[in-house]
Amino acid sequence: MRLIDIGVEPFLVSSTVEGVMAQRLVRVLCRECRQPYVPRRSELPPDFPLDECLQRGERIYRAVGCRHCRGTGYSGRVGLYELLEANEEIRRLTSERTPSHIVKEAARQAGMKTLREDGWLKVRRGITSIDEVLRVTKAD
Repeated sequence: MRLIDIGVEPFLVSSTVEGVMAQRLVRVLCRECRQPYVPRRSELPPDFPLDECLQRGERIYRAVGCRHCRGTGYSGRVGLYELLEANEEIRRLTSERTPSHIVKEAARQAGMKTLREDGWLKVRRGITSIDEVLRVTKAD
């Protein structure tokens, strides 16, 4: 349900909201059994920065399973986060009832990192797997 659908005018939202946060939980790779590998390009969505990872010598890990994680390959959870901070441009776009994809692009230009980008960062740091990020996010 959108705020406008329940009678909240855009100028009220744009003048009072400081930010909007989205979060998703992903499973953390088990440190005891995670396995480094180089994924095939056909396994990856176009927005995954594989070339950049390979150039930097970063390792990508996948879940395997062991006694420590009870065969799941994962142990615990971590959040993926996206914070849209309301700046003057975002406020203006909101009050003009601009479509959400344009507001999102303006936020990204102002430095917002999307859920998916935060997920890729956590894959590159060996915290979670590509499969987990794909499970809880959609392409930008």
